Amino acid sequence: MAKNYIGFDLGAESGRCVVGSFEKNTLRLTEVHRFSTPNLSFRGHLFWDVLAIVREIETGLRKAVRQFGPNFEGISVDTWGVDYVLLDADDRVLGYPYHYRDSRTDGMIEKALRKIAKTALYGKTGTQFAPFNTLYQLLAEQARKTNWLRVAHRLLLMPDFLLFVLSGVQRAEYTIVSTTNLSDPQKRTWAWDLIDLFEIPREIFPDIVEAGTVLGPVEENIARRTGLNPAVPVIASASHDTAAAVASVPAAGGNWAFLSSGTWSLMGVERKEPILTEEALGYNFTNEGGVNGTVRFLKNIMGLWPVQECRRFWLEEGEEHSYEELKQMAAGAGFAGAWIDVDDLRFLRAGQMPREIADFLRETGQPVRNDKGWLIRVVLESLAFKYRITLQELERVTGQKIDVLHAVGGGIQNDLLNQLTADAIGRPVVTGPVEGTIVGNLGVQALAKGDLASLQALRELVRNSFSLQTVAPKNSDYFDRNEAKFRKLLQQKGR
Repeated sequence: MAKNYIGFDLGAESGRCVVGSFEKNTLRLTEVHRFSTPNLSFRGHLFWDVLAIVREIETGLRKAVRQFGPNFEGISVDTWGVDYVLLDADDRVLGYPYHYRDSRTDGMIEKALRKIAKTALYGKTGTQFAPFNTLYQLLAEQARKTNWLRVAHRLLLMPDFLLFVLSGVQRAEYTIVSTTNLSDPQKRTWAWDLIDLFEIPREIFPDIVEAGTVLGPVEENIARRTGLNPAVPVIASASHDTAAAVASVPAAGGNWAFLSSGTWSLMGVERKEPILTEEALGYNFTNEGGVNGTVRFLKNIMGLWPVQECRRFWLEEGEEHSYEELKQMAAGAGFAGAWIDVDDLRFLRAGQMPREIADFLRETGQPVRNDKGWLIRVVLESLAFKYRITLQELERVTGQKIDVLHAVGGGIQNDLLNQLTADAIGRPVVTGPVEGTIVGNLGVQALAKGDLASLQALRELVRNSFSLQTVAPKNSDYFDRNEAKFRKLLQQKGR
């Protein structure tokens, strides 16, 4: 008989509720609910409508119960990193949680570095310097006239808050904690000395647990409203979506790197210990928590967000294109011969993305064409170039020769980007599963309950359950010839 688990996977664009059925060393996925991730703009700031997210989760649970009955082996949630919810002493939500793309953190890295040297901060946390990190969000909150940190009783990162709603238990799961810039990657604890240095109240931080911790039975009111059996356990799986995705990578030994491809691209290797060297800092790598005590040594790359924003902008202008249409248009445009630095901060915010891309090209002396397909091709080739350079940096810092890249996540549905990536890195790219994040979420739940014996067993399950494709390089010469030009434009923009 199949054992059924419920997983919620929330991304910046959308969320879904999926039931995973484990039977005979295979996993079957059934999506029972999908929804747009609710956010809102108010007086120049961007927020998450977190209680609307709670409503969508309850809707997903009701649909799962209608389709599969009230009994499940576990429930868990994964989301993006860094964002948080503040609660008062009565567990009331203190305001709308800020969105990581909000501009309030501008200048906060510089503010932090006036208190601690960059090398010292990296040596303590091993975290990349990105303006949206939780640390810089909290420094921005401190600077507000009404500072919620003065009255907050608890800070819960986004998946930890949703798990609290489901279970009534307030904990911090380590894979999501490791995105904050406030954790110790060697001890896998809060970095209390930093928390004290920045005068953030210690008492707001919950106890940390590792991925695969059973929190307790589903909260009574949730069970009553959704029809769940109140004995169903809520599990802190790999709460950070990238940690869940990496857990699903169907690698079977050897020297491999991973690419979690979606709104963000996260590229790195799985290790037993963090790397806290000045060389790692120089390349701005981050050390994030993984399953079974592992470390995800990786770099955040902007990913397909510029494509998503172009599509949204054109839609508002009355021109609707599916992602498949945009990919076909890009394929038909041929080699772009022009590129952007996708990690330039101008591409972080929502806005007029086609204009931002064109402005970057003009500023760096490159051609600009009034052609949607060509513009998307510019983004895709730029991503492939970033993957190429990041892989070179990974090999340099780790001393490890990478033989194959495993790509998981929704972005691998873009087969043009997959081919460009293989061409750029000059190595095979194994794609799959598309549903890597939710597979990892469900798989770590099964590990917690003993239905899977090990992380290796989870990866074998993935190989047995999903179709994988190997994309071989076909035209690496284009990237070989143009790498120096791409590096030059990065230098022009200070990267």
